[in-house]
Amino acid sequence: MSTSADNISAKHLAESISGAQSFTDCDFSQNSDCGACLKQEAAQVSRRAFFASMLGACAGAIASVIGLPILRYVLYPVQNAAKGQKWTLIGDAQEFENIAAPVTKTIALVQRDGWREVVSEQAVFVTRSDAGQLRVLSPICPHLGCSVSWHDKQNKFICPCHGGQFSADGSRISGPPPRGLDVLDAEVKDGKLQVQFQYFKPNVPDRQLLS
Repeated sequence: MSTSADNISAKHLAESISGAQSFTDCDFSQNSDCGACLKQEAAQVSRRAFFASMLGACAGAIASVIGLPILRYVLYPVQNAAKGQKWTLIGDAQEFENIAAPVTKTIALVQRDGWREVVSEQAVFVTRSDAGQLRVLSPICPHLGCSVSWHDKQNKFICPCHGGQFSADGSRISGPPPRGLDVLDAEVKDGKLQVQFQYFKPNVPDRQLLS
């Protein structure tokens, strides 16, 4: 019996010196310290899980702040069903006869993602040119792809991301955007205003359709 006890003591002494005792080597029938091994291993697993979850949360928070405009352009192939995009109904043309400021409308945009057709909602702005012709503007800021909004009191479009400003007809006023808001192809057919929604390259001075 003394030989067995000596062997156990020598084993634990060697593991203590190396600093790497493992609960898998514990003999519960002979060693009352194995509970400590399990507690130590569980604590290490808990710490690893905690730090992994914190890292994931931080990454998600960062992505939510800066990732959306970037993600828009990472997904160009999915979004740019624009090349073959069919005409999408906006509404009765008569609705826009007497507009004095841009009107925000939501359209049901049908796009192709591989073999699937994906339907999503997309905002557009309906306005009139100086000549009185109806125009449909993209809400996507040509700087980095954020969505602009119309401000009645200031009588202009403003991008919330970097402060780009545009006039009622979409012309650039100030800020980092290199061009005005993109004008979309639109037409009135059978009394209905319809549009071909398309995506354009960001941060370039001229309007370039994404391929």
